[in-house]
Amino acid sequence: MTDHAELARIRFVTTHFEYLQGLAALPVLAWIALAMAWASDWIGGWLVLAAIPPLAAAAVAAIVHYRRAYGQVRPPRTGTRDAVFLWPVLATVVAAAAVDIAGLTWPVSVEGIVLSGAALAGAVLVRPLTPALLLVGVPWLVVSLIPLGGSAGPHPLSTTEVWILAFCAGSAVLQVWGHLLLRRTLRPRPARRASGT
Repeated sequence: MTDHAELARIRFVTTHFEYLQGLAALPVLAWIALAMAWASDWIGGWLVLAAIPPLAAAAVAAIVHYRRAYGQVRPPRTGTRDAVFLWPVLATVVAAAAVDIAGLTWPVSVEGIVLSGAALAGAVLVRPLTPALLLVGVPWLVVSLIPLGGSAGPHPLSTTEVWILAFCAGSAVLQVWGHLLLRRTLRPRPARRASGT
């Protein structure tokens, strides 16, 4: 017999099926991270361009894998409820803009605190993703509160490229967890055999 927690997990996975296909999002996150590394002058721009074809192929291959393994799940219409996932990014952009406009340079990272707060709030509100959100939110909060910028300089996580890189890294952890949750909850369809074998 299926218990209540398992039914809740199945309901969560089928409702958020499109968002839990983590292998499809990882190549996109990798490309954004490369673009931020280029913007920080850590790598050459040619690498960002050269990465587009293999990363696009990897994303398409992942989408094909999910379709073959699980078919297509049609979640119920949720309206604008899913827009709540954009609030942490919006809050971070607003916080970064406010700090920049005010000309403040703090030894702690306001952007990192906002992102970690969003991850920790998500850990409370979105139970199936709690372990991954804690894994992301707690280290972000600790690093954001350590005065890495010194008394006069900005915190490294307050640099736009760096907090976007951190966001990509945290999102990658969340995407891998989503993939594992999807795989554990929904069993892949059996592979089709070629005719005549």
